Amino acid sequence: MNSLMTWIKRHPLITFFILTYALTWATAPLIGGVIPQIPFLTVGIVLALTEGRQGLKALLRQATHWRVGWKWYLIAPGIVMAFNFGAVGLNLLLGAHISPSYEPYSVAYLVEGIFIVMLFGMWEEPGWTGYALPRLRIGRSLLLATLILAVLRTLWHLPLFLSGDIPWSDVVLNVAAQVIISWLYYRTNRSLLMVMLLHFSSNYVAEVVFSLFVGGDFTQFAWLQAALASLIALGLIVFDRQLWFAPASSEQPKMVAESVVGV
Repeated sequence: MNSLMTWIKRHPLITFFILTYALTWATAPLIGGVIPQIPFLTVGIVLALTEGRQGLKALLRQATHWRVGWKWYLIAPGIVMAFNFGAVGLNLLLGAHISPSYEPYSVAYLVEGIFIVMLFGMWEEPGWTGYALPRLRIGRSLLLATLILAVLRTLWHLPLFLSGDIPWSDVVLNVAAQVIISWLYYRTNRSLLMVMLLHFSSNYVAEVVFSLFVGGDFTQFAWLQAALASLIALGLIVFDRQLWFAPASSEQPKMVAESVVGV
């Protein structure tokens, strides 16, 4: 037991990834999908074992970091709406048709959906972004750390790809989304709250637009969505190069616990 705890404390980030993958892939066949709260659970376990109450409080400070300027409360959902509704418009221009079975959602359903969506995908972010990203950043440029995390997050969704619950275009979308998330996270001084708002917005908008198309029209929409998100991500890299290519040695986790022993 002592040797295991020693290894965990020396390799907290690897421990986080192992636990997250193991719990997710073990439960996926049982529930027919992934449990989005698992990264939230596993980061809590790892922090409790390696950094204790101080680490948990530090992560909580990120999640409650709301003083970021009002514009970010518009930018976070605005980016999501741009590539989703932009894809809807382009899809229609390219000849797609709204599904005959589509029915506009009632106001009551949309309001109820807010509370339902709040229970799911956004809870990935404390683990992936609040914990893993700053630690991957140590010794690497932000762009490299982001791409590594994007690959790891995409692989984590593998059960959903294999079951057909999400389209393969989401491989591209996930990479673009992680670039957008990383940019938002660091430009808001590590506000995990803003990242969770973006993820919430993405899931909520998806509930609205995904039922618009079926068959080939949906496949075309999904690739357009991924393409537009990729263009936004590329623009953030090109026009904010200083953030992405800053010397790796200049980066240290500030709002997460400072005592990072290793990966």
